[in-house]
Amino acid sequence: MSTKLSAKPTSQGVLEAVSAHLNALRSEITEPIRVREEDLAHQLGVSRTPVREALIRLDSTGLISLRPGRGALLQPVSDRDYLEWLQLREQLEGFAAREAALNASQRDVMVLKAIFEPFLEPGVAEAQPKEYAQANVAFHTEVIRLANNHLLERVWASFGHRQTSYRRQTIARLHRSADSLREHLAIIAAIEQRDADQAEALARAHVRALHVAVEHKAS
Repeated sequence: MSTKLSAKPTSQGVLEAVSAHLNALRSEITEPIRVREEDLAHQLGVSRTPVREALIRLDSTGLISLRPGRGALLQPVSDRDYLEWLQLREQLEGFAAREAALNASQRDVMVLKAIFEPFLEPGVAEAQPKEYAQANVAFHTEVIRLANNHLLERVWASFGHRQTSYRRQTIARLHRSADSLREHLAIIAAIEQRDADQAEALARAHVRALHVAVEHKAS
């Protein structure tokens, strides 16, 4: 995902790019790995100074651990990380679904419905876990987009719903495909009916049910 930045990137732009790159990388690893400052600078097409500054700031967030003379250490996503993200997601997605119900056009609703159309036949979602996981990511990303809140989109992208859902295969692992599909369709129906209260309540309940299932599995 290491795309070159613009000719004169801002320090915030470099920070966001480094954060996004590390989160994508984090989703692929099962053991801690060393992150080299010079490699990041080369991949992003910037000098090492803004990358170094970004790494220092990301060290304070806990995404990486800086070790004097040894570079940065990137840890894989833990179950605790995922549970904490689900707590935040309940709030974020409740807000997003409410705003989507207020903002979405009928065309937007049709886009949401089309995401799950291949899985409407009983058993298809369970039989195609990878494809359903990708549809799940697409759905939540689209609802976030329909909230029309750029800060929310940046928060969503910076942590990475993809790494904590698609990569972890959470739905298949917890055997929640049928429940997940039913909950998604109910959220879409509330958005189509422009029922903001119901859309928010259903989105919160959807994430809360996932949190309970993950917590139970981890205990």
